[in-house]
Amino acid sequence: MVNKLIKFDDEEIFIDANIFIYFFRLHSKYSESSKKFLSNLIDGKFKGFTTTLVLEEVAYALLIRSVSDDFDQHPIEVIRETPEVIGKYSDRLHYAINIILSMDNLAFLDTPVEQLYSMTLEMRHGLLTRNALYLAAIKENNIKNIASYDGDFDRVDSIVRWGY
Repeated sequence: MVNKLIKFDDEEIFIDANIFIYFFRLHSKYSESSKKFLSNLIDGKFKGFTTTLVLEEVAYALLIRSVSDDFDQHPIEVIRETPEVIGKYSDRLHYAINIILSMDNLAFLDTPVEQLYSMTLEMRHGLLTRNALYLAAIKENNIKNIASYDGDFDRVDSIVRWGY
């Protein structure tokens, strides 16, 4: 069972990319809880952790969804045919990244290359590489909670997922 994100009341939590994505992109089910959760973070109700890889995932998702909003073909096809279109969104992505980087009570965990070995071990939970790498960072830093709408993390007994 997933815990309600807006009711998180522990000391520390790792924040997955989808929390930030739905903070910036309207979603009928997830946006409101993402905004309230991040407001609680900024207000100092707890300490949040993430990685630069999460930030890259957020930027990529926002880019792809923005291209998809503006064109009538698959966003990857648009980018392959006209790569200069990426520049159209750079200011928007820069703005989003600045907002995340300026959030009070949010710290960025190191992801040294050695965590790639831990990542492969964490894949035993059925996690794809990116989520397994996040899990390796979570475990290395003794974090017990994750803010995520991704139910794949429910297969990991050592962490508690906080979602919608």
